[in-house]
Amino acid sequence: MPGRERMFAPGPGRQGGGGPVRPRTRRIQYRWLPCKSLVNRVSGMPFQWSINPYRGCTHGCVYCYARATHPYLGLDGGLDFESVIFVKQGAVEALRRDLARPGWNREMVAIGTATDPYQPIEGKYRLMRGILRALIDAETPFSITTKNTLVLRDLDLLAEASRRAGCTVNISIPTVDPGLWRQLEPGTPHPAQRLRVLERLRAAGIRAGVFLAPILPGITDDRLHLEAVVKAAAQHGAAFLWPGVMHLAPGVREWVFPALARLRPDLMPMYRALYRGREAAPFYRESVLRRVEELKTRWGLAGPRPDGVHRVTPPAGTAPSASGDAGRAAAPTRPPAPVTTVPVAAMAGVTALLPMLPRANRPAGPGPATRQPGTAQRSATAGGLEQPARAATRDRKPAGASGRTPAPGRPVRPGHRDRRSRGVPGQIALPLPGV
Repeated sequence: MPGRERMFAPGPGRQGGGGPVRPRTRRIQYRWLPCKSLVNRVSGMPFQWSINPYRGCTHGCVYCYARATHPYLGLDGGLDFESVIFVKQGAVEALRRDLARPGWNREMVAIGTATDPYQPIEGKYRLMRGILRALIDAETPFSITTKNTLVLRDLDLLAEASRRAGCTVNISIPTVDPGLWRQLEPGTPHPAQRLRVLERLRAAGIRAGVFLAPILPGITDDRLHLEAVVKAAAQHGAAFLWPGVMHLAPGVREWVFPALARLRPDLMPMYRALYRGREAAPFYRESVLRRVEELKTRWGLAGPRPDGVHRVTPPAGTAPSASGDAGRAAAPTRPPAPVTTVPVAAMAGVTALLPMLPRANRPAGPGPATRQPGTAQRSATAGGLEQPARAATRDRKPAGASGRTPAPGRPVRPGHRDRRSRGVPGQIALPLPGV
């Protein structure tokens, strides 16, 4: 089906990234995907079920682990994932059937584990409003993970869900650096826009925070970069902050590594040494997460106050932001999980990491330079109870549902305006806050 043509052409990036990560033109196609059951059973996660109203995502985040889901439809996890989007036909009706089953126990449902449920096409088909209404009527608690400002369209339903069933909104903000944002997340709203969304959600009494994920080794893992996100999260009233280091599922590495090589070729020997499997080496992952926990404590995000009220607590000698959260009510949050410490010297970015790698895997020459922080917009980071599912292949259909993936159906009718810019259908434009 013919779609609207778009081109990604960002400005200059960070050091070593002298141009756009993906300077290509690609048509966006939308196709129907018949849906018999919308909920997927999940194991080993803080939630029991997942919902993804779409397959594929036009946000086009370079690092997205959900790219591994598109090969099951006979498509690749690269450009096909962000340019061939499947809309689940009959999604709301299927969900109501799922929730009406005698064995439904109102367990936690995570929405947006393998797609962004508020990507621009949602502005046309409005599947999320029907999904939220069905969950509220069934008094089923849920969480939503998104980067898009369109979530504010459903503020009324989210407020109702907070009262009747319980809901959490996770705003994904892995970076507040404008250069990195343009290169790593070409189809998403500006990080400052997402921070304003966080403020609006918190002002409405909704439990909302930020996912500081994925953290990219050598690119977004130094203390200055991490603190810029944690500080912004606190200043914009985040109820929690959850960090996560980049995860590479099978089928994702083949796309992510070439993209990162175009951005920072000097870091690729380190990436190959760190990522011998799906996860980064444990010593590195634990060191980075420990650093984030220290920053959360420094900025008052380590845990809720006993009275359930979240307040920004700037470190000594730092003036609190005028947009702080003093006096704003927040739902109680679970205290952060302890982070195992390992005998690794405190790292100041990649430079300190290199001596810990096997000598054969170290880059030749002086090694990668520690990234220079760009202009940090105010941002928020989230660490909540719900982590995104690692891959759709871990999901299982509930009893009685077909485990087969339906064949792609007829394409969605053409004519949908779906551009990667602010102020177009599918996104709500917000004024950028001051820096």
